[in-house]
Amino acid sequence: MRSAACGRRARAPPRRPRLLSDPIVALATPPGRGALALIRLSGAGAFALAARCLHPFLADPPRTVFRARLAHPGTGEPVDEVLAACFPAPRSYSGEDLVEISTHGGLVVPAAAVAALVAAGARPAEPGEFTRRAVLNGKMDLLQAEATADLIDAGSPAQRRRALHQLERGLSGRLGALRQEVLDLEGLIAYDIDFPEEDEGPVSPARVERVWRLARDSVAKLLATAPEGERLREGALLVIAGRPNAGKSSLFNALLGTERAIVTEIPGTTRDAIEAHAVIEGFPFRLIDTAGLRESEERVERLGIEVSRKYLAAADLVLYCEESDDPSRATFLAQVRAPVVVVRTKIDLSGGEGVSTVSGTGLDILRKRLAEVAFGQLLALGDVEPVVTRARHRAALEAALAELEAFWTARASGVDAAATATHLRAAVAALDDLIGVVTPDDVLDRVFATFCVGK
Repeated sequence: MRSAACGRRARAPPRRPRLLSDPIVALATPPGRGALALIRLSGAGAFALAARCLHPFLADPPRTVFRARLAHPGTGEPVDEVLAACFPAPRSYSGEDLVEISTHGGLVVPAAAVAALVAAGARPAEPGEFTRRAVLNGKMDLLQAEATADLIDAGSPAQRRRALHQLERGLSGRLGALRQEVLDLEGLIAYDIDFPEEDEGPVSPARVERVWRLARDSVAKLLATAPEGERLREGALLVIAGRPNAGKSSLFNALLGTERAIVTEIPGTTRDAIEAHAVIEGFPFRLIDTAGLRESEERVERLGIEVSRKYLAAADLVLYCEESDDPSRATFLAQVRAPVVVVRTKIDLSGGEGVSTVSGTGLDILRKRLAEVAFGQLLALGDVEPVVTRARHRAALEAALAELEAFWTARASGVDAAATATHLRAAVAALDDLIGVVTPDDVLDRVFATFCVGK
């Protein structure tokens, strides 16, 4: 007989309510074989909770490492000999009382240590919860929190430098200045509201326009960094294309620095797209080796060519390979929207300018060229100017820019000052959302969902 419960999903146990300050614990280092593991414990009562497991427990002097035995609070069974340090609120990463415990590495010891602290009353932390609390407690803003995740995920020197610049409030400082420019404009408009009976008021229209243009251009300039900034964070999609046997796979391997793609003298060897991550001149790239472009009656090769065309449609940059002047190049270029770098291959056989994957000739020049085309604006800005690196940033700046444009349109149309000022208030709100001055929980949930548990 089919039971009544059959076919229904089992009801999950009620989730323990998440408090803003209840003690949380997590492993802050990757699990697995290693010399050491770091465990974080944070929240109200964290010191008293740690004292149930660490013997001896020394909260004073703060920020001083001490040696202790970590034992299970219920059974008294020893888990490990550890090093620990206490960071009283508010001078800690999370802004709460925080304990950092270093255990021996591996799978068993750190897991047992975390289990002991949970048995003592801590709750397993959710992804990014330590950093989330740091934001809520004013230790960092939302942009710095995102930079923390980007710094951890950095796979190239350029990504590391850009994340560190944002972590040091480079982007936050620029947005704060933009916000002040809009507030200054709002202050000028307040005079129009206070003195409506005067023809021009105490502030000339020319001055209002000058301040508006300054604010609008500042927002637009920062917004213009978004395409390359997001590309820096994700890696530029570089598609290597050309006719069969044009040296695409050899060049793919040379740029990658390893033999990933199969290389033969037989045209049409590559039947599918091969993707790999590479660092070129310090910048992140996603290299795609594609099937050679030609008319073919062979079904598998045709499928590979269709895949190639899909990648070409999504490419940030295309590297077109040819052994000699290719009459089909013009037709190809007309069909591609992304920037195209044309390179002559196999010059060890034909001579002339270009690259040789056999001798390495021309590869350094090609690498520099690819970085310039994909990240030219970032190269010009250097590492001192802030850059927009996330879609969330871009959307907020687009909203602020739209409100600034709407303000001027309304003003030019003769709308009264009080109504035009609402657009300036909306622009300030968009910048506040970006920095995280007042951030709804759903936004925080999206930001921290990609964090590792112990961060």
